[in-house]
Amino acid sequence: MASVGALLCAHPVAARVLDRVVALVDGRVLSWSQLDFEARVMLIDRGGVEAATAPLDASTIQNALDLAIAQRAVTAEADKLNAYPVEPAEIDQRLRTFESRFPTPAAFQGFLKLHDADRAALAEVLARALRTEKFVEGRVRLRAQVPESEVRKAWEADRGGRSWEEARGPLRERMQRERAFVLAREALGQLRTSIPVRIIARPEDLARDQLGLGEAAR
Repeated sequence: MASVGALLCAHPVAARVLDRVVALVDGRVLSWSQLDFEARVMLIDRGGVEAATAPLDASTIQNALDLAIAQRAVTAEADKLNAYPVEPAEIDQRLRTFESRFPTPAAFQGFLKLHDADRAALAEVLARALRTEKFVEGRVRLRAQVPESEVRKAWEADRGGRSWEEARGPLRERMQRERAFVLAREALGQLRTSIPVRIIARPEDLARDQLGLGEAAR
């Protein structure tokens, strides 16, 4: 399985691995360079522009791997159902928002260059994220609603010095966010089992070795 262990073998002088297979997802290779790029895109998309260059720890890599697999499972399911389409205007808006996270256009272009990516590759990652968000919203929106009785019960257990009228709205929103998060994880976890997945590289190994991976190429 040496061919599965590394996509590109080594630099003829330094003998350094340029990339490696992280997982086989639905019969397709997910490489370290793909996962690294997708992890950073998702972190930056949420406002963490410092993730553009900072090393990723094992926990972040594991979360990114779980998300990458879940997104591919969503795409496969949505394609079967011909559901949750993403419009070009939505992708374009997400691209502009993503670019605005960087302090300068040059910094944005530098990020793409560092990962040997272009706007089309970035758009593909963001489109997959958008489709996953639509899938999750469609699956959990109604189930995430919290009855008035539960909200009041939570307030009575911990009033925090606030009246019912003061606490009611914010408390309901927080409880619905928490419930939606749990339901989303359950939905994505169940869907993940619908496609074959084989993990090749452990996140802790990737976290340890990442500084050597791709270094020669960069």
